Amino acid sequence: MEEGQLLRPRLEAMRAGSLLEDRRFVSLCLARFLSSSAQHALYFGLLIVVVQRTGSSIASGLLIFSFLLPAVLTGLYTGVVADRWPKQLVMFLSQGLRAAACVAFFVWGDSLWRLYAITLGFATVAQFNSPAESAAVPAIVPYERLAAANALLNLTSILAQGMGMLVLAPLFMKTVGEGPLFIVAALLFAGAAVVVTSLSDLGTRVEPRQRPVMVGNGLMEEFREAWRTLVSDRTAYNAVILLTLANTAILVLAALLPSYLDEVLDTRVDNAAFVFAPAALGLLAGLRLAPWLGRWLANARVVTLGFILFLMSLAALAFVEDLAGLMNDRAGALVDVWEWSGLSLAATVAMVLSIPVGFAYSLVSVAGRAVLHERAPADMRGRIFAVQMVLGSLASIIPLFIVGGLAELLSARIVISLVTAAVVVVAIYARLWGAPQAEALARTA
Repeated sequence: MEEGQLLRPRLEAMRAGSLLEDRRFVSLCLARFLSSSAQHALYFGLLIVVVQRTGSSIASGLLIFSFLLPAVLTGLYTGVVADRWPKQLVMFLSQGLRAAACVAFFVWGDSLWRLYAITLGFATVAQFNSPAESAAVPAIVPYERLAAANALLNLTSILAQGMGMLVLAPLFMKTVGEGPLFIVAALLFAGAAVVVTSLSDLGTRVEPRQRPVMVGNGLMEEFREAWRTLVSDRTAYNAVILLTLANTAILVLAALLPSYLDEVLDTRVDNAAFVFAPAALGLLAGLRLAPWLGRWLANARVVTLGFILFLMSLAALAFVEDLAGLMNDRAGALVDVWEWSGLSLAATVAMVLSIPVGFAYSLVSVAGRAVLHERAPADMRGRIFAVQMVLGSLASIIPLFIVGGLAELLSARIVISLVTAAVVVVAIYARLWGAPQAEALARTA
């Protein structure tokens, strides 16, 4: 009996076959690669455009705010739409409308304020894709393969980020400019929309009598139901909080990049992708190890361990100048040879530190999403991921403005230290006091 129980998961995994042999899963990965490549190229290109036109951390923070605000305004709808509408249709419309928005960037992006306005529209339609895509994964992948599926999807995202931020955006911005970049992004989104049409059977729809009206109190009740489900499960609640805080820290760091690169690393903003390219090595290592660690320790523990390592690595970025000075004192001759290559020692230290940042963030992302896939009810997955998306946007908006202002007054290294300390405080509060209070609110809602 014990031998049969030990063999059952292995036999089920063998019956499930390789994920890369599943046509629908491969299509989902391809659609994500195309759209994520376009999106990250567009994001990075827009950031360079704004910094070149204004040279202000506040202006770059406002751009990131334009990406985040729609998640707060439309988050209630995106989760319900993902659960109630055909997921294939939702993803197709989101990809197609983003392609149209890229054309609008090409035609009307010469004005900074029009650029912000189009960004709001682009980000609004983009919000509907993620919950639908996340809710579709368990409809394609067997339960025992969810961690591996999330790792492969995250690997796809990392490759897409590299294509967008390290290849497309730098190549176009250093040669022909942002206009042709917008057209290429439009073509990639259109390609993703075509690929999505090959997906089918992504879960059953809810019967009409179970489908509330998506307006007013009905919509709010849908969202409250998802929130109550989330906070009643401490494991899922903790995963959402840590995933949200990690994403917030990454967004804040992105807003600080102009000041950090100029003040601390003494390099230009269009070199950001090169300086932080080694983070991809850490991300890849995290993707490779996350499923194994999840089976050994359980995904919930991997999220917590990854988050602790992420905070330690993030805090270290504030001290790259001190670490560079220490290296200079201990190995002066080697440092002279290295600086002869054209890279500052501080930039080199930042490149090295970006590896554990990427590794830890990958653990949090893969294990956190695996926890939500495992524990979210099948008919509520879209809303659960929408809750996480809304929380992430709400948690980022105010810090972005505060950090943007602080970056004009204080050094970037001090701001990074303050952000790290704030994330630690919020994480402790959410773990010790926040969850019980949220559960009490859920019971009285």
